[in-house]
Parts: sequence; C-alpha cells; structure tokens
Amino acid sequence: MTERPPPGHGDPTCPHNVREAGICVRCGHCDHELILNGACYFCGTTDLDPIALSPKKPAVIPPDQLVRKNRP
Repeated sequence: MTERPPPGHGDPTCPHNVREAGICVRCGHCDHELILNGACYFCGTTDLDPIALSPKKPAVIPPDQLVRKNRP
C-alpha cells in the first residue's frame, strides 16, 4: 500500500483524481463511502448529512422504461 496522508477534509485545490478506498492518495480527502453507526469508517468523522448521503434515484429514466407498452 502506498503512503498517504491521514483521511479527512483534504486540500480544496486538489482534483482528487487518484483514490484508494475512497480516500485521495495526494491530500487525504475522504468520500465517506462506508458509514457505520453514523460515522465514516475511513476517517471517523461524525459530521455527516444523512439526507445528502442517502441513496438517490437516478436522475435520468432508463430507455427501456420509456418504451410504450402495447394495449390489449
């Protein structure tokens, strides 16, 4: 495993291109991908917005759902 800074807020000027387990290798920015008991598994922060992190429905309707069904 490569040496990386501790997980946390990271550098706001970093593009966060290379991530390892949801944490930016360059600056330590955490994506908070795994939440257990209200805290991030990787960085330990509890300052998380549950509504913002909740799963969302896709914004675009898949093409197979746009096909009209034949009426009997």
